[in-house]
Amino acid sequence: MGIVYKAQDTKLDRLVALKFLPDHVAVGSAELERFVQEAKAAAGLNHPNICTIYGIEESNGKNFIAMEFVDGQTLQEKKSSLSMKQALDVGIQIAEGLAAAHEKAIVHRDIKPENIMFRKDGRVQIMDFGLAKLLGASRLTKEGSTVGTAGYMSPEQVQGQETDHRSDIFSLGVLLYEMFTGQAPFKGMHETAIAYEIVNVDSPPMSSIKPEIAPELDAIVLECLEKDQKERTQSASQVAVDLKRYRRESSRSRASRITAVRPVASGVSATSRTGSSSEIDVSVHFDLVRLYQVLAVAGLLLAVTLLVLWAPWQSTSMVQAGVTRTTVSLPEKFRLALDYSGSSVGISPDGRTIAFVAFNPDSVSQGIFIRPMSSYDSRFLVRTDYTGILFSQDGQWIYYNAAGGITKISVTGGAPIVVSASAAFTGLCRGIGDDLYIGKGMNGGISTIRAGSNNVEPLIQPDTSLGEVSLRHPSFIPKANALLFTIKYGSTATFDEADIGVLDLETGIRKKVLTGGTQARYIPTGHIVYLRGGSFFVVPFDESSLEVTGAPKELFPGGMMLPESGTGNFDVADDGTLVHAPGGPAPLQRQTIEWLTTSGKTIPLLATPRGYSVARVSPDGSRLAIQINAANNDIWIYDTRREMWIRITFGGGNNGGPIWGPDGKTVAYYGPAGLLSRRADGSGETRLIRAIDRNTGNAWGFSPDGKYLVYSRRRDSNWDLWALPMGDPQAEFPVVQTSFAEFNAKISPDGKWIAYGSTESGTAVTYAAPFPRGEGRWQISKGRSNGHWWSRDGKDIYYIGDDDKLYAVPIQAGRSIDPGSPRLITDHTPLGLSNLWDFDLDPARMRWLVIRAAPNEELPSNINVIAGW
Repeated sequence: MGIVYKAQDTKLDRLVALKFLPDHVAVGSAELERFVQEAKAAAGLNHPNICTIYGIEESNGKNFIAMEFVDGQTLQEKKSSLSMKQALDVGIQIAEGLAAAHEKAIVHRDIKPENIMFRKDGRVQIMDFGLAKLLGASRLTKEGSTVGTAGYMSPEQVQGQETDHRSDIFSLGVLLYEMFTGQAPFKGMHETAIAYEIVNVDSPPMSSIKPEIAPELDAIVLECLEKDQKERTQSASQVAVDLKRYRRESSRSRASRITAVRPVASGVSATSRTGSSSEIDVSVHFDLVRLYQVLAVAGLLLAVTLLVLWAPWQSTSMVQAGVTRTTVSLPEKFRLALDYSGSSVGISPDGRTIAFVAFNPDSVSQGIFIRPMSSYDSRFLVRTDYTGILFSQDGQWIYYNAAGGITKISVTGGAPIVVSASAAFTGLCRGIGDDLYIGKGMNGGISTIRAGSNNVEPLIQPDTSLGEVSLRHPSFIPKANALLFTIKYGSTATFDEADIGVLDLETGIRKKVLTGGTQARYIPTGHIVYLRGGSFFVVPFDESSLEVTGAPKELFPGGMMLPESGTGNFDVADDGTLVHAPGGPAPLQRQTIEWLTTSGKTIPLLATPRGYSVARVSPDGSRLAIQINAANNDIWIYDTRREMWIRITFGGGNNGGPIWGPDGKTVAYYGPAGLLSRRADGSGETRLIRAIDRNTGNAWGFSPDGKYLVYSRRRDSNWDLWALPMGDPQAEFPVVQTSFAEFNAKISPDGKWIAYGSTESGTAVTYAAPFPRGEGRWQISKGRSNGHWWSRDGKDIYYIGDDDKLYAVPIQAGRSIDPGSPRLITDHTPLGLSNLWDFDLDPARMRWLVIRAAPNEELPSNINVIAGW
């Protein structure tokens, strides 16, 4: 690392540290030139958690750096004595220092305990910015090929690949792991062994070393340690925010915790960390209270009951002498996640393993858990913000919806694998082999994803001549090579009015087989089980003729069907074992609407809960365009001055995503036919703007003169910004095209500039570019942005920062934009509210329009398993 001297700056009368560079760095060399450029950039960093570089000097052919003298100890010396609270504080300070450097595109590349100093005043500082690339201490290959210290390098550093700020995040994850557990996450006996583990071996959850470590903290650290840069936490600022949030919430929990004593079967299962997940290691305990109740009722029959429960259901008759039921409790504090995109519960075809999607309302962490039927313990598998899970035919994989599309993960853990960039918005099922069938959307049909391909092939579309608007919830019948599906009509008010159809995959012939119901599943006993009115129904079905052969029979309540989408939460194994959410139908989505002022005051606007989903403020601030969810969503206009409603869509499929025209006289929205437009007073005819849907094109807004509509258009897994001329929609053209995602486009009041979000830096950042041709761009937000808006006069761009505060960036626009420094407008934004659903800013009055979820029935904390029914 070179030699460091303590010295006195005689000019400024201060102590400094002088770090002399190794002799091999020759004056005039390209290596020194590159180093000087980096050190100059690092010298521009001014942050309390970064050691300041004063200058780069040369004396008698020796190169040295003058830097701030820090009187204290290194983290290497201190880490064994840190308490959990101190370790959290240290981690936050390191993350904030890294975030400041990363914002200036400076990467450390050698984060390790020796490069973290504790000052005597308690502050933590990162040392050697600008040095690490040249002065890596312990190298795994020849000098200059990798930079970093064994045990703290990222997988991409170890392999000599291109690195960016996410390498520092991985190293930070190693530091956090060591501080919280006292152990290194990678424990090879020598550097080569450590390098192998860094690249190939998942570090065990921290809670497997110290069980008292909370799942939420485990999740934060393990997400920093993801092997794949894309799956890793994308910014150091986010790590700081997550750690602060955990510190705040754990403090609240300690202050208010009341521990209830209840008998449980002990046991903590070891977990495997997985690709995009943040790890939550938690045990699910069989509820012995329920067991005692069963004992009281069943007595000596309990042993027989348990045998029947775990044994395969062999009978082909629906009439069974011994129906057995049991309840599986979810992890403590967790509730079953419900969402229109698919079932939150699943069971392997052999009936030996169940899976479920659950979330913790306190920490807002959500993911997939699995539990063998022979075990009392559930194991966290992977984090996901979506529902919709499905076992593979061999039971070794779980397919699920993720941000990147349909993904699969081994039941033993490991890195998730993206199967298709498309998502299964309305259902997912197995076909032959590894083929998949998916419901494509609210107003779409059913498509196929062939094994080994990520291409989505349309299979069947709604028959508009019959009034159909959506085909969803596919279910495969193996021997018949046929597919069951739910049919939604434009007139469907509830999914009790939907129908169930069947498609012969060999002939292409389809027909209706049941009236009234949703989410049908064929089981090998020759029956169809489906949901209607909050209960399970069963009906005999001949797979050779694809005909119903008897009358439906109501079984029992359950499945928690979502009334807005017809999505049921249940699954059936090949032996007939049924796993399902208790109760049904699910609580309706009910929200309220209110104003939030910049002073933090909330003003009720629409206090009676309804299915409000999206609301946008008119240009003059007097009206709202609101999407109200039901089996068929509709668009309504609410006049805030007259307190009057005007309905502008009338069923016929899902209508949503309202966008005001620039004059406030029209509203654009998505309907079954594509992107549509209608007068806001409800008069006139509906106009088709363009036959696109939200799966492939997401509209954001109009130019002030109404000549263009700007929207994000899908390209592979990314989104580009396009402009659609309203006079000739076919003449659309790209505005911003990159290899990243561009979104949330808003055109300036003068129509010359466009503000938009981009993921280029690894997180959502606001940029501005010329409009209509986006040649050149300027960064607006300082780091992550959680939404942006133009001021009414176009002189400012507002954005919500990563700290959830609203900032304004002054804009000096001419041939280019000269953005000024962000200034704080208010600490009060909707992101600080509980039960937040959606929000928009009213720039005319500088207030927020907020949709919040109304208090609802508590979601299930358990799932039911039934055999022999």
